Amino acid sequence: MTTNRAFLMTLFVLLFSALVSLGLWQLRRADEREASQDRFALGRDLPALTAPLSNQGIEEYRYRRLELRGRYLSSRQVLLDSMIHEGRAGYHVLTPFLPLNDSRWLLVNRGWVEADPDRRVLPGVEVGETIRVVTGQLDALPRPGLELGGSIGPEGWPLVALFPNPEELEERFGEPLLDYQLLLDAEMPDGYVRQWQLRMLSPERHVGYAIQWFSLAGTLLVIAVILSLRSRKFSAEG
Repeated sequence: MTTNRAFLMTLFVLLFSALVSLGLWQLRRADEREASQDRFALGRDLPALTAPLSNQGIEEYRYRRLELRGRYLSSRQVLLDSMIHEGRAGYHVLTPFLPLNDSRWLLVNRGWVEADPDRRVLPGVEVGETIRVVTGQLDALPRPGLELGGSIGPEGWPLVALFPNPEELEERFGEPLLDYQLLLDAEMPDGYVRQWQLRMLSPERHVGYAIQWFSLAGTLLVIAVILSLRSRKFSAEG
């Protein structure tokens, strides 16, 4: 009997600790998400940068506005697959942009377009290649929660990709390619639907999950107390 009690006590401590840890982790995630939202909003108001960043500088300047003069390349665009807008499936259109006096191409996200019911039919996303100015917010390319491979479609342009790997994109593109994207401002021409939001769970959702984990921990504690009291009562009666 003593061995069983020790085992149950150990099991309770492990489960209780795990549930509390999960709740605290969700609260930390909520703080991180809130900080990211604040940073995203602040980036719109800060003065725009006027030169491309190195790949290592994206985290420091993420969500900052960037203004560049250069030209698009219409013939080698990327369609970022499985993008949802108002319940409809579609693509984000990533168009290579070469800034003047620079040899590195930048992917400009020109917004969302709806997908054809026949997924073999790709949208027409051609764009003029004259010299122009583009402005937008810097952001990293989307990454999957779990790397499964095979995220880029077969040869051919536009290239359909789910979670494009920057190195593989550069290999397909054949030119130096920065591994971040520019979210094109809504007032810029030659764009599509642009209602930019962070692709992450809201802080409120994380807080909700934390409450669930803490509730489970509380329920487990109540059960443990009840069982302990009953065990003492039976021992006293015996």
